[in-house]
Amino acid sequence: MALYGMSVITGILINGIYCCVIPDDFVGARAHGDIIIGGLFAVHGKMMNSVRGYPHKPAIENCAGFEMQGFLQILAMVHTIESINNSTLLSGVKLGYEIYDTCSESTLAISATLRFLSTYNTSGDAVLFKCNYSDYIPKVKAVIGDSYSEVSIAVAKLLNTQLIPQVSHASSAQILSDKFRFPAFLRTIPNDSYQTRAMAKLIHFSGWNWIGLITMDDDYGRSALESFGVQASFINVCIAFKEVIPAHLSDSSVQSRIDKTIQTILKETRVNVIVAFLKPSLIVQLFLKVMEKKIKKTWIASDSWAVSTGISSIPNIQKIGQVIGFMFKSGDTTSFQEYLKDLNQKDFEMNRFLDQYAMLVSGCSKRKYSDMYSCVNNYSKEAVVTSTRIKNKALGEDFLSATVQPGFIFSTQLAVTAIAYAIQKLCLNRNCRNPNAFAPWELLQSLKTVNFTYNGRTLYFDSKGDASTGYDVVIWKMGPGGKINITPFAEYEAQKDMFIFSTKDKENEFKLLK
Repeated sequence: MALYGMSVITGILINGIYCCVIPDDFVGARAHGDIIIGGLFAVHGKMMNSVRGYPHKPAIENCAGFEMQGFLQILAMVHTIESINNSTLLSGVKLGYEIYDTCSESTLAISATLRFLSTYNTSGDAVLFKCNYSDYIPKVKAVIGDSYSEVSIAVAKLLNTQLIPQVSHASSAQILSDKFRFPAFLRTIPNDSYQTRAMAKLIHFSGWNWIGLITMDDDYGRSALESFGVQASFINVCIAFKEVIPAHLSDSSVQSRIDKTIQTILKETRVNVIVAFLKPSLIVQLFLKVMEKKIKKTWIASDSWAVSTGISSIPNIQKIGQVIGFMFKSGDTTSFQEYLKDLNQKDFEMNRFLDQYAMLVSGCSKRKYSDMYSCVNNYSKEAVVTSTRIKNKALGEDFLSATVQPGFIFSTQLAVTAIAYAIQKLCLNRNCRNPNAFAPWELLQSLKTVNFTYNGRTLYFDSKGDASTGYDVVIWKMGPGGKINITPFAEYEAQKDMFIFSTKDKENEFKLLK
């Protein structure tokens, strides 16, 4: 473990997030630049309920449950921006960023988006109403995020008013491909129709014709439910049951819905294969009950949890049965892994997420490696730290590196890089150190035409704003010491609708799934 000198913490950290006293308390990470890119990431899993169970004042709510993947995606965005600034891609032009934690909820994401829409270089964060925003210069030129489709949909509707480009690294709901409703939305991943088609192809090949389906009650879950239902009908697969669980942990009915789902699984004894489109936090709650009831099935994992370390590190998780998952194709993330190793040497203008992570890791330092993930996530619920400088806090770089999900990291890197290439095109004959050099809607037009190769992968956006990058198919295997190794054994080519294998052994392993 390396050491990290934590900066002074302004304000008080209660229940996992900084209290918002003044607007700047709401910002999670910031670096100034000639061109500012906004970021929206789910660094916490839920908003805290008030005593009454619902908000009674229009104020920023506190959040709980530190989410490692959201934190790592922020680091990936920051790292990529720093790399671009140190390259010749935007010679003489510096990128900056302003990043917020959505706490996996649309409400906080909308609050952050209102700041993005505010007029550039004003102290009051005023959003001007105009009949035509063609010459309007907001605080940010583009936004990266959010992780969840439901949040991205809410954000996109606001960004549409100024045609500020939004590039998501993880929101895959098919509805976001509708360019009439979401003209400024793009993503560096495929939409869910490709994933459900790949799942159906796998299920058909393996001869599983009687399955169960579990989704969450949001735009992502409903979209997946509809799309998979269509794909299943094409291949004569019977969906014996469809269970829907509330999308947010703050919903008081989550546990009762999970209990009902468990009863359905126990009742439907003919079902041995279950497809699940759920957030990792919901899968954890479901699988704890599955293990308690000694249920053993084959689980088909969606991209949201297929490679989740937080799930695969649950003690005795192998007892749930076989897990086969789909994850966005990755590229070479070596530079990011190296960045994590030297994280303690980095100087940040402001990164409260890193400050909090350092504190949480120090509170979990005596835990076994396998327990670190849940400790960091749970500890934040009771974390309280005053405004005192804490020096030499361990960052646990080995833990950080082991927690990286390459698909999400790579798609985040692609999002930043796509914006940079679009800026490069615009700035060939303009002085882009001047914030008035171009408006966001011009950047959007440039983004639609980018075509570049980054760390082994070529990216361009189709007419729907999607990137047809395909999927890695992974399988969970028991390794030494009881650790689950998540191993790719096939690729799914979205455009060709086919599985590709790097070796004959992997192809044979695929055939043995039957």
